[in-house]
Amino acid sequence: MKRPYANHKFPVYLLFWLGTAVTLSACFGGGGEEQPAAAGQTVLTCSEVCAQQGQCGQGVDGRPLILGRHDRPETREHTIVFNVDLPVTVLETRDQTIQSVDGQFAMQPFSLVILNDNGQQGWVANWCLAAAP
Repeated sequence: MKRPYANHKFPVYLLFWLGTAVTLSACFGGGGEEQPAAAGQTVLTCSEVCAQQGQCGQGVDGRPLILGRHDRPETREHTIVFNVDLPVTVLETRDQTIQSVDGQFAMQPFSLVILNDNGQQGWVANWCLAAAP
């Protein structure tokens, strides 16, 4: 009696794709970016990484500001600014593909935040969020 066809290459393909996934996770995952604390325990901060990525700076009056967008996660063409050290509540977190100045692509988490004191909301890069002191 003839044996049914067995795909002997399947384990090889499985190992290849598993290895590729692990390699890509190592390349693009983590990256040391700060993850926000639980809702209500987070503040906006112009950390060194946030500043290096061009997501914060100083206003004309010298106040440190965080840059964001009303409508979507984005690292350019900002439409909103937030004062630093203000407590926020994280409403949603979303990973967005970004391209660095050297042309590399990576996934970056962004959060839709709402200011606890006045209800202003917008998307900011998680580089600019920290646990409240």
